[in-house]
Amino acid sequence: MAHKRFLPGNIFLGLLLMLAFSFLLKGQMPDSVRIHLDSCLYILKENSLYSKKINWNDIKNKVFEKAKSAKTKLETFEALKIAFDALGDKHAVYYQYDDSYKLDNAALMNRYSDSIIAAWKRGPRVDAKIISGMAYISIPFMGVNKQEQIDNYANWIYNEVAKLHKQKPKGWIIDLRLNSGGNIRPMLAGLAPFFKDGVVSYYINNKGEAGDKSVFNKGDFQIYDLVQAKIKNKIKGFPDVKVAVLIGAGTASSGEITAAVFSKRPKTILLGDDTAGLTNATNGLVFNHNQNYFLISAAQIADRNRKAFPETIHPDFYVKGNESFNDIPNDPAVKKAITFLNSSN
Repeated sequence: MAHKRFLPGNIFLGLLLMLAFSFLLKGQMPDSVRIHLDSCLYILKENSLYSKKINWNDIKNKVFEKAKSAKTKLETFEALKIAFDALGDKHAVYYQYDDSYKLDNAALMNRYSDSIIAAWKRGPRVDAKIISGMAYISIPFMGVNKQEQIDNYANWIYNEVAKLHKQKPKGWIIDLRLNSGGNIRPMLAGLAPFFKDGVVSYYINNKGEAGDKSVFNKGDFQIYDLVQAKIKNKIKGFPDVKVAVLIGAGTASSGEITAAVFSKRPKTILLGDDTAGLTNATNGLVFNHNQNYFLISAAQIADRNRKAFPETIHPDFYVKGNESFNDIPNDPAVKKAITFLNSSN
């Protein structure tokens, strides 16, 4: 025969209060919201280049405290900004439904000259010309993703390089000062004639694993042995020419990576000013039924020896003073580059 056990009144009351508190918490944060927050934090922890610099338990507590009254995923936007602020990723962009967030980078914005801003407003262009016997070419931002676009942009650069090469310049000036990033593939594919065959870079993730080996091979830019852009009218490369690469505050992301790759090339010098400080690879992560998108720094860029490049690329020689993109032959950095190329011939 079973025996009934009765809890003492104070214990019974305590259990009732605990159950009531539990139901209250559930009422404050639905399971769908809790799972959403956990998923977002997990994605950032596993993929962010800066993951190891923060205490994730502490960040989780702060995020959940901020979101304690959220009834829908939509209402978690402000709470998740705490995690993005803690990571300090100036390269990151966070989209959730109709909201977006990017960390402030006022220090970089203040470095942009009026000439840079005015040139950007004109739109991306490949400016190619001969100046005082030197070949000058500017490589702009390339925000393309589809393969057809990548091929078109790569051939755009490549064809201009080929035209200048026919004129037998005494040296080369590659201007990356307006290159705020985009897709690295058309940039390096279009500039392939300047490089000998071989490995030029790796991507190293937050676990220290090296991947995405990038190489030049028979005039093609390849990643994982796959040609990244189909060049239509190939020419014989000229990897021994002297090159001056111009960099500055407007050189960011893929533009900085391009500068970093050139910095390891023989007979090359970097002139100008410090770059934007975003020399890393980003990864775009889409989830929550396409309502969330995290674009975050996911890897360092390393050279052929797997040694990471600094996040800010520094010139070999600084050229201070405002740029003059509306009068390139008289631009201070261009003039300095011509002097250098003449003296080194």
